[in-house]
Amino acid sequence: MDLSGADDTGERRFPCRGSTDTVPPVTDARRRLPSLGNLMLIGMGIGVAAGIALGENATRASFLGDIFIRLLTLVAVPLVFFNLITALASSAASGGVSRLLLRIGTFFALTTVAAQLLALAVVGLLRPGAGLAAAAGTSEAAPVAAPGFHDFLFTLVPDNALGVFVDERVTAVVVLGLMVGFATWGLDRERRADVTRFFASGTALLRQLVSGVLWFGPVGVAALAAASVGEYGSSIFGPLGVYIAAVWIADVAIFALYFAALRFLAATSPLSFVRRTATVWTTTVSTCSSLASLGASLNAAEKMGLPRSTYALTLPLGAQFNKDGSSVLLSGIVLFTAQAVGVSFGVGELLVLIALGTVFSAAAPGVPNGGLVNQFLLLRAFGLPVEIGVLVAGIYRLVDMPTTTANIMGDLVGTMVVTQREKEEPGVVTS
Repeated sequence: MDLSGADDTGERRFPCRGSTDTVPPVTDARRRLPSLGNLMLIGMGIGVAAGIALGENATRASFLGDIFIRLLTLVAVPLVFFNLITALASSAASGGVSRLLLRIGTFFALTTVAAQLLALAVVGLLRPGAGLAAAAGTSEAAPVAAPGFHDFLFTLVPDNALGVFVDERVTAVVVLGLMVGFATWGLDRERRADVTRFFASGTALLRQLVSGVLWFGPVGVAALAAASVGEYGSSIFGPLGVYIAAVWIADVAIFALYFAALRFLAATSPLSFVRRTATVWTTTVSTCSSLASLGASLNAAEKMGLPRSTYALTLPLGAQFNKDGSSVLLSGIVLFTAQAVGVSFGVGELLVLIALGTVFSAAAPGVPNGGLVNQFLLLRAFGLPVEIGVLVAGIYRLVDMPTTTANIMGDLVGTMVVTQREKEEPGVVTS
């Protein structure tokens, strides 16, 4: 759950107290700017134009993109660590593991895994990365093998609490965060509250830092787009179009999975559900923010007559932990990038990708375009070039709309499913 008081738009959800002499001018100035997603799209357009006009000379601007990647990695690794601990400590403080939490957690885990399998299947079938490799002149005749399954599992084990940050061992950082987060469940209430406040404050600070770094994103995206087009030509954007289509197809498949769950597990008409959640759909598409859409989903749950004791827990929990659409992007971008550089994944590596994608989606920071942060980190975890991930950032808004909708709709569908199960077994304690 988000304890920082800010939603994905970067705006505070409560009024500031104290002096307001300098706040209004900053707020007014930012309101006059396009959204960060639109600025990245504009930056990509400028970069494409520059690449076409300047040709190979445009590659000189790539250092600006490299700076953006370095800054983002600098703050993203500790943010994922702090965010994981905060979420786990908060979930323990809000009621522990009850039968309701077990049910909704199981539903979230199953749909997240299913979402990644759908993404891997669609991207694997359409192979947009292979088109990017062809445009870039990369040969796929002798693909490079991904790290072995056992070697990869060994890298999960942190051997030095500080060293994993220094060496940017992202997977080990995630495991360390999970270990610390679960350890807080064994503390008494007072000590757990102290730990939660500390890591929540650190999360809020790092969120602000990432928000600032992301505002350099349009420049970094423009520079890398210019360098890519200057070196390989505009043909690389055909594969990006296929990638966008793959993400949309996977998300549509997820919606079909939700509708099946509504029909067979919640005894609810999918069409009726769509009509009663119209405000939620419009909110997610317009804001591209799960946290910003949480209010709309809570209101929809109230109007549908769902028990408050259930949705008051499951919807906020889902807003933090359940991100099926984000999982599609994470698995999709890794496989897309692997195809582009000629890396082949075996079954073992795909299983690791699904496991890490599940954890990374749950630990996604609630900042504008925060999903980009986890994409870069997951690419680094597999030793894949993050430059392709930055290139995808230019069209992130186009894939963020359906994925955010899948995120929030999964929370509502899961709430309706567990509500039906609770009705069938009365007397269940829900908190």
